[in-house]
Amino acid sequence: MLRTIGHILHAIWAVCAIAAGTFVGAALGLHSGGWIGAVVLGAVGLVIGAVAAAFPLQTIATIIEGL
Repeated sequence: MLRTIGHILHAIWAVCAIAAGTFVGAALGLHSGGWIGAVVLGAVGLVIGAVAAAFPLQTIATIIEGL
């Protein structure tokens, strides 16, 4: 039961991290470089979000240390 809850939470974390990374990258790219910048930085944000989704504990620790 706890393992299933852990998998569900990890899936939710993964979707949110990838979506947030892509959105932030696309928003910054659109602001600074137009549509091409949005596509390029959106792809970069997608990769960064995927890395954050793969390692949730390290990502949270990094965010907390940065504050």
